[in-house]
Amino acid sequence: MPTLLRHTGLTTRQVSNSLVVLVQQHLALWYTSREDYTTYYEADWTSTYALIRSGKYIKITEDHYGEFAGGVISNLLLLGHARVDDLAQAYNVSRSKEPTNQSDDAPNGHLSNGIAKTQVKSHKPNLESLHSTLYTLLEAGYICKVHESHIRPRADNRAEAEQSVQRIARFQGPLKGKMKDEYEEAVQQKLEDWRDMKDAEVKPTNGLSNGRKRRLEDSESSNGEKRTRLENGAVDRVNGHAYTSENYGLYLDNNLVLKVNHEKFGVAARNKRLVELAEEAVGKTSSKVYAELLKRLEKNLRRCHHRSAVSIDSDDDDDPEDGQHVSAEELATAFVDSTDLAGGIGYADPSKIDVERFIHPKQRRRKDEAEDDGDTSTDEDDDMIDSNQNGTVSGAEEDHDLINGDAGDRSEVKVLKEKQPPTISDHQAKLNLIRDHLLLLAEHQYAFVDRIHSNHTRVEKWAVNFSALSRQLRLLELERTIFTRYGDEALRVIRILQEKGKLDEKAVTNIGLINQKVIRAILTTMHKSGHLELQEIPRDNHRQPSRTMYFWFFDPERCRQKVLEETYKAMARCMQRVKVEKERVQVTIDKAARTDVVGKEDEYLGVDERKTLKGWREMEERILGELGRLDDLVAVLRDF
Repeated sequence: MPTLLRHTGLTTRQVSNSLVVLVQQHLALWYTSREDYTTYYEADWTSTYALIRSGKYIKITEDHYGEFAGGVISNLLLLGHARVDDLAQAYNVSRSKEPTNQSDDAPNGHLSNGIAKTQVKSHKPNLESLHSTLYTLLEAGYICKVHESHIRPRADNRAEAEQSVQRIARFQGPLKGKMKDEYEEAVQQKLEDWRDMKDAEVKPTNGLSNGRKRRLEDSESSNGEKRTRLENGAVDRVNGHAYTSENYGLYLDNNLVLKVNHEKFGVAARNKRLVELAEEAVGKTSSKVYAELLKRLEKNLRRCHHRSAVSIDSDDDDDPEDGQHVSAEELATAFVDSTDLAGGIGYADPSKIDVERFIHPKQRRRKDEAEDDGDTSTDEDDDMIDSNQNGTVSGAEEDHDLINGDAGDRSEVKVLKEKQPPTISDHQAKLNLIRDHLLLLAEHQYAFVDRIHSNHTRVEKWAVNFSALSRQLRLLELERTIFTRYGDEALRVIRILQEKGKLDEKAVTNIGLINQKVIRAILTTMHKSGHLELQEIPRDNHRQPSRTMYFWFFDPERCRQKVLEETYKAMARCMQRVKVEKERVQVTIDKAARTDVVGKEDEYLGVDERKTLKGWREMEERILGELGRLDDLVAVLRDF
């Protein structure tokens, strides 16, 4: 505090009030030393950066849970953190006498297990719908309970965790060998437990382990309200939304303090990006199956960088990370009869498939040479000529027709489009189709899903290696950036270096089949900008340039950091440009913002003023749109 007073020149009251607001918004962290009881403050730049994503957070919440849930997230973003009772007072809600979820006039509809949207009407929400929404968002992880570690700097959190772990008997004294690794693992686990409110030292409020309770007068009436399920296990839907009263009537503790969990929104953004990549690489129908798979896995992931997110190889029946696996049976309940699962898969008659076409030419040549006297190849040619004379087409023509998807009247099409696919109403056929789409995703070069084979104790399940897919997303963004700046030849050089490792200029030229002068210019330009690295290896101790070997290599991590730094600078320039352009037309903006002018711009503003105001709004929209696209790049390079 004294240091802030000395540097700012403000009064003690002004600085104190400002710090309260910053701490409330989680823009400033603080820690009080146990030695001299001095409070230290530190700026939290990650929370400050998250303000740019406020609109995306609200949009994601509205898409998942409805407009009212998006409003709750918006209010929590404005408040930083708030008690449940404070939110109820802010909404000025009251408890309704009887829930009317099945009516179109329901005040808010109701959420169901974090999957269906909330049905929002113009009526004011009641207390039950507010608590139900908060509980659903809390269970989904989009909001979390505030712990004291959330407002402490990272270094102080680690110091507190180390002191807590050192109280354990086996970690007292000098640590050697494996004990150091176990000690570090215990410290990291303690930090994660504090962050997720799972630590035993965290005392639940009013004896509630999860902050939920029921009013005594609601206990009898709520017992008869159970979830209605259909024969196939799906939730009964009313008015196009999943209806359940499981969360209706649940009351959170009024003293429970909640805040927005920014890391959970990173998981949702990553899933959206993976679905877009799957649609581009595999197909739209397969991407829908993939989106449903990611939605099932999302509820078990609190953040992108989760240590258990890639635990997919365990064969233990009591695997604690079993929630990271999804079976085709679980996905089948999400697809209704109108979903065209068979649209993205072609059916082929096995008797019409020419296996010989898929054999490598060298192997085929060896096979022909190994035959007795070549009569087989001659007979095949004669048969091909005879077949062409009889009205059928040759193998080359058949391939051409197969690619174009139309063979005309000359031959049979190998992909049997006229064959009727299995009906979706057949449950087993639906499972087979879903499994086919999952196999397409698993066999792709990106390996969107991993197949966990079935055995005598468990069924076949599917998992996602988020770590490998995140690396692939980052690499694709780096390649896209290099292609945009330097062209396709530079992208070819990057891929060669990534595959082969360190190469000299001559080797890159020979492999890339590019002119040496062009290669030299590309390598020099990318090295100067920091996207390519150069290693010098002298042949003797004199280190003369003529006696030195130069090897070029591509380091994805260094390139990622460089592109991320440049993206930060570009975002800062966009925000500065918005500020400068706004100052130029500030007079017109202030006039248009007057209460007597709002809605009557044509009457009170001149032609030039309306034109200036329209131009400013269009420019602001373009710049903010570019800011959002740059933020998407930051999310891939930093958060995923």
